[in-house]
Amino acid sequence: MTTSPTSFLFLCPHNAAKSVTAAAYLGRLASERGVAVAISTAGTDPDEQVAPLVRTQLERDGYVVDSVPRLVTADDLSNADVIVNIGCPRQELPTDKSVIEWGIPNFSEDPSAAFCALSEHVVALLDDLAE
Repeated sequence: MTTSPTSFLFLCPHNAAKSVTAAAYLGRLASERGVAVAISTAGTDPDEQVAPLVRTQLERDGYVVDSVPRLVTADDLSNADVIVNIGCPRQELPTDKSVIEWGIPNFSEDPSAAFCALSEHVVALLDDLAE
């Protein structure tokens, strides 16, 4: 019997930095651990492109950044097994599902702290999934 991958939805207001980084980190770590996941990202007020600072750092670290920021949909919310909200106003997420809330420093203020905090949260999220 084949088990379907756990589907993750990472949300941040602009879908241009935090959600993109979290998705990249989870994708790599899940692959390294042999864990099947499906990952998507979205925002409540998406930018036109991924933040250049984030794109540059992720690509420098060997990640492929091919996402384009987009608006979260009701289908995104209803189809996700795990929803991680990284700063979107909760009232803009019309779902009765459980939502994990992460507080992450802003990339514009402290990129190093933001990358580090996201990495730590993703490791903990995947560890929790394995339990």
